[in-house]
Amino acid sequence: MGAKVIIVIVLFAAAVGGAVTLALLEGGIEYRTIPELTSDNYDGERIKVKAQVLSVQNQFKPAQFTAIDIPPEGQSAPANPVVLQVIYEGDDVPGNLKKAAHVTMEGRYDAKRGAFIATMLQTQCPSKYNGKELKTADEDAKPAP
Repeated sequence: MGAKVIIVIVLFAAAVGGAVTLALLEGGIEYRTIPELTSDNYDGERIKVKAQVLSVQNQFKPAQFTAIDIPPEGQSAPANPVVLQVIYEGDDVPGNLKKAAHVTMEGRYDAKRGAFIATMLQTQCPSKYNGKELKTADEDAKPAP
């Protein structure tokens, strides 16, 4: 074999090895709930969180919003959910970041700041949550007759 072929094979093997290593490292990031995250056991640890946007304070860099855990299908949010302050320091703020949007975030919880510092933010397809206004258990309760 010629030297060029050997170099190409070595470069290809290095690229594949690097991609596999990166995938394994990124795949090791675990999902946590907001109550787990704020329990101080995960301060500074890189994690992923799925949440529902409660309110947006700032859509510009850094974007700031509050979020709660996504209620299970068919259930409303608890009356007093754990609210997470989120500061998004990533590149592009999704244009559909708004109240009731479901988001997947990656980053670290900073206990000193009392906020989740997100470096990756992805909103779900709007059709998944269009028309589903955020309600708490108190709002769902019907008045007694």
